[in-house]
Amino acid sequence: MLMKKFIICIIIILIIFPLQSFAINEKLNNFIYIVVNDELVSFKDTYPKIKDSTTYVPIGPLAKYLDIHMKWDEKNNIVFLTKDDKKIILDLSMNSLYTDEGHILVDCIFVENNRTMAPYKFIANYFGYEVTYIDLGPIARAKNKPSVEDKDLFFMLQNKLLKEKERILWEIKSKKEKRIRKNSKIAYVTFDDGPTIYTQKILNILDQYDAKATFFMLSNRIKTYPTIVKKAIAKGHTVGLHGVTHNARKIYRSPNTVVSEMNMCNKSLQKAVGINSKLIRVPYGSVPYMKRSYRKAVYTAGYKMWDWNVDSGDSLRKYISPKIIFENIKRQVIKQKVPVILLHEKSCTVKALPQILRFLKENGYRIVPINPKDKPINFWNKRH
Repeated sequence: MLMKKFIICIIIILIIFPLQSFAINEKLNNFIYIVVNDELVSFKDTYPKIKDSTTYVPIGPLAKYLDIHMKWDEKNNIVFLTKDDKKIILDLSMNSLYTDEGHILVDCIFVENNRTMAPYKFIANYFGYEVTYIDLGPIARAKNKPSVEDKDLFFMLQNKLLKEKERILWEIKSKKEKRIRKNSKIAYVTFDDGPTIYTQKILNILDQYDAKATFFMLSNRIKTYPTIVKKAIAKGHTVGLHGVTHNARKIYRSPNTVVSEMNMCNKSLQKAVGINSKLIRVPYGSVPYMKRSYRKAVYTAGYKMWDWNVDSGDSLRKYISPKIIFENIKRQVIKQKVPVILLHEKSCTVKALPQILRFLKENGYRIVPINPKDKPINFWNKRH
């Protein structure tokens, strides 16, 4: 029985909790789980860590789980921790800890991500908790009442530990992506009037340049090419709506006709791939057709309308020289803080696309798809 348990333990360590699992981000090097009695403590933004053989934790969440009252004296940069008749003072300006019984610990406090990190074991011990360390996990556990045995704790919590690890890794990845996005130039490459016989070629080229695009698609063409729509979505591109008729006299008869066409297009998308989209681009852009009442109608219906600020000119004639398409984009991109490039699914555009993407990459742009949460860029209002 003991041998079986040992084998299970080793498998879990190697498969579920590989030694390198937290090393993908330096913030999770020397990570350790914190458990109070039988409950896993969940930390956000800043996580427990081992430093110089001491486990440090963000004091705020820990105080909650240890039933410690915490008071912050902002003026003097001091944190007071009290429980029953005992008190600890954390002096952030001196990086030191003092107790009402005369203990003094120096260089034992630091701030990370605006969170006060303090020595876990000393604080828990001082307020009446026994702290033990369990190699599996690893786990640092504080106990002040009868609880499951240490040797069984990991197996009892393993599912929660795995979910907590996944949550933290996802949180760190999301923050990293937001930081990159905030600190780097981005460009939106958008295609209208698809899908077509050229969509697959466009997807292949986008793959080559690690670029993600946004496709504003027409209802009947979605019905004709459902497989290619699925491929675009599977590759991480965004699909929006472009209506049904692409006829100004029909779609702009009233605010209701615009909404109706987008709803019909959405139904085609739902039937083809099982999803809806709230992103729209109206044919020929929002000016001059989308007057205030029209704009109000589409937003009331839950749609976000996007125009563009870089016009490739690829739709001016049946065939435009790829060189001219590229020069049009090159000339306009530098004038925009966030370029939204208008392209159409045409043979000439496919020929120009590699040069366009190469130019954007060489000039430091990340080519990203429109996110439904992004604020739309419009002719009548650059930021809605």
